[in-house]
Amino acid sequence: MLGSRVTVGRWVIVNVVGFTVGGAVCGTLLRWMDQPYYTVVSSAAEAAGILAWTVGVASAIFGAILGASQLWVIRGHPPGSWWLPATCVGWALTGVAGGALSGVVGGSVSTIGPRSVPTGLFVAVAVANVLVGLFPGTPQWLVLRRHVESAAWWPGLTLLGLAVGFSAGFLVVRLGLVDVVPVFRPEDFPSGKVLTLVGAVAGAGYGAVTGPQLARKLSRLRPSGDATLLASGPTG
Repeated sequence: MLGSRVTVGRWVIVNVVGFTVGGAVCGTLLRWMDQPYYTVVSSAAEAAGILAWTVGVASAIFGAILGASQLWVIRGHPPGSWWLPATCVGWALTGVAGGALSGVVGGSVSTIGPRSVPTGLFVAVAVANVLVGLFPGTPQWLVLRRHVESAAWWPGLTLLGLAVGFSAGFLVVRLGLVDVVPVFRPEDFPSGKVLTLVGAVAGAGYGAVTGPQLARKLSRLRPSGDATLLASGPTG
């Protein structure tokens, strides 16, 4: 039996909640776990290992919070049974890969790792980060493809939604509340207080981008094998 109809409005709301709460928890954890290494670690290899672990753990928790929030909308629908663990795994992989890449080139921003790297390496890592952006949606795609026609679009749509959401979030918070209205300082990134606001904006953007397609697909679920057999009746 299907749950209540998935609408874009509900999807946006649960993502604002999930990204906001997840951002608060994730930012607080990152601040606590990474602070002992600020300005201490300059080795790219060591920084990659440290950030792969810390960002991976924080991102897994973020994914669990986000998946639980999204589940409130899709519960009762067939993809809901595996949605939370898929979301958690996707974000954990994103954190491990993204953290490792940040350790290689992010020392000038995170103060963990090398201060400068060759331009070619920076470009290569930037391209790799785009590919890492496909990770959150890939385990969810594995869940959706069992129940939804043509689900191959989901990882790319998720990447687009995250790019739009986080770009807007960092523009509003980093530019608007640091450079224009000095509510925060650049040193406050990452922390729970800034990632809470970034998450609120990012969740709205992500939900608005991914919601229409998800709502449309979940309203036309692929029949399960059992349902198909029942509909066709006895064959003998």
